Amino acid sequence: MYKIKVSKDKFAHTFGGAGFHNNDATMYHIIEKEHFEQYICKCYREVSPGFMRTFAGFSDWTKEAMDEFAEYYEKMQKWTDTPMYLTPGMGKKHFSDEEILQYCADVAERLAYLYHEKNVKHIRYYCFSNELSCVMWGELLQNLPLFKKYHEGFYAEFQKRNLPIGLLATDASEYHHWSTVDWAIENMASISEDFCVHIYEREHDIYNTEFYDFFAEKCKEIVDKSIRCFGKRVILGEIGIQKNAGQITFNKGIVVDTNRYFEDKREEAYCGLMLTEMAFSAINSGVFALAYWSYVDHPDPYSCAYSSGEDEYAKKWGEAERFFSTTADSKYNKWGFLKWDDENKDYGPRAHYWCIALLTKFFKRNSKVLDIEIPDNMIRACGILNRDNSVTIGIVNRNKQETEITLHTDLFQKDVRVYEYDPGNVPYHPFGDMQDFTTVMNKETVTYLLKPESVTYFTTDYITKEQRIFADNVIVSDGFISWDEVEDRNHCYYRVYTSDDADFAPVQENQIASTVGTTLQTNAAKKYVTVISVDKSGNM
Repeated sequence: MYKIKVSKDKFAHTFGGAGFHNNDATMYHIIEKEHFEQYICKCYREVSPGFMRTFAGFSDWTKEAMDEFAEYYEKMQKWTDTPMYLTPGMGKKHFSDEEILQYCADVAERLAYLYHEKNVKHIRYYCFSNELSCVMWGELLQNLPLFKKYHEGFYAEFQKRNLPIGLLATDASEYHHWSTVDWAIENMASISEDFCVHIYEREHDIYNTEFYDFFAEKCKEIVDKSIRCFGKRVILGEIGIQKNAGQITFNKGIVVDTNRYFEDKREEAYCGLMLTEMAFSAINSGVFALAYWSYVDHPDPYSCAYSSGEDEYAKKWGEAERFFSTTADSKYNKWGFLKWDDENKDYGPRAHYWCIALLTKFFKRNSKVLDIEIPDNMIRACGILNRDNSVTIGIVNRNKQETEITLHTDLFQKDVRVYEYDPGNVPYHPFGDMQDFTTVMNKETVTYLLKPESVTYFTTDYITKEQRIFADNVIVSDGFISWDEVEDRNHCYYRVYTSDDADFAPVQENQIASTVGTTLQTNAAKKYVTVISVDKSGNM
């Protein structure tokens, strides 16, 4: 039995939240209503990310495209109260100071429209380019002064328009490019609110047990440099893992950018453990916030910064469509926690979603990181204390056998809900609903048997619900089910059940959908329909 001691840290750092890079923000206008309401939006609200990054903030963003972005935001980040980090992707190259200043003014004008007129108040950060790209990937790695010049222009234009949006530097990817932050610390501290880097882990595979300590050292090094620069913080703008260095393949005119681990179901499931370790290692090392690449697949075929051609569709949507063009031929990007398979109508989560969903949901932003003492280096843990004094403790067990632990803490103030992720027995759900929990009694010492190679969360971050809330005025007509919106401030989404039996019990076997909408197209011929509200704590 291993004793794990959890306590408050007198000088605990603040955690700003975990989330995703959301490509769906730019693709919102082509997403079908059912796809959005039953998967993209429903799952997002259920896990309620604390941080989000997306390609946005273009210099030639049209009003129509910005209005649709604002509509997407209303249903997603505003609903979940999630701060956003925007970048226009590949950036533009200009050849005079006047062109640069005009570009910065054009971006600022559009962000001001969103912020002040469309009330998109969750825009928190902005960066000129994705991974120091400028037309070509990483081109600014050799020209950091040009990157600085753009940010100086943004800083001035944001000030003019009263935009409380912080600038991030440098957004560089790969460990050997993290040194660009050293340059930013020396040359851009006065205009950079915080620092940001990316990493796709290739040096260690998903079964490597030395990775956790390795990554902690990498994060500690850059956090220490940043905190000495006027207390600035470090954000991991994209994190992911790759099976090999060349995940992008080119064959017969087809560009394929996928996570090769997804080709094997066991490896896909096991990804959750390593991604959780990345997050725990980063959080324990002082990283402020992080975003996984990516929340949703691209449809196929699609484009992700591989096409620079213009067409009528691109002219309508502005810069965005030069990176997300439905007319680009044979481009596949399949990195999402949620799939996008129009052919098979499969939009549900991949296996590792049920692992990362727990971290994203329960490691809330504006929390304090707890101090945890662990006697076994095959057990990795991280914990946070929320402002309401609720607590979440996550544990990765890398041992290949069941491992008994005792949690020692005086921070639990009520019974503890326990959620598990076992990659050998993934809690798949046809509608992407999160797994059920068990409950253990509130005690200063909690004994628990961890499953082999698993992730377990212990949390008091929940509310209880005394009785189920059923939607009223459920109507079935012409292949549609509709109902009245539930008036409950803790409501999250609906589960819909059907049966031929008037007294049926609503269980997974007769569930036909989960959705944030109040209408559902269905072929179900059952006589009776029940619609039940699920709240933000997962209570039904």
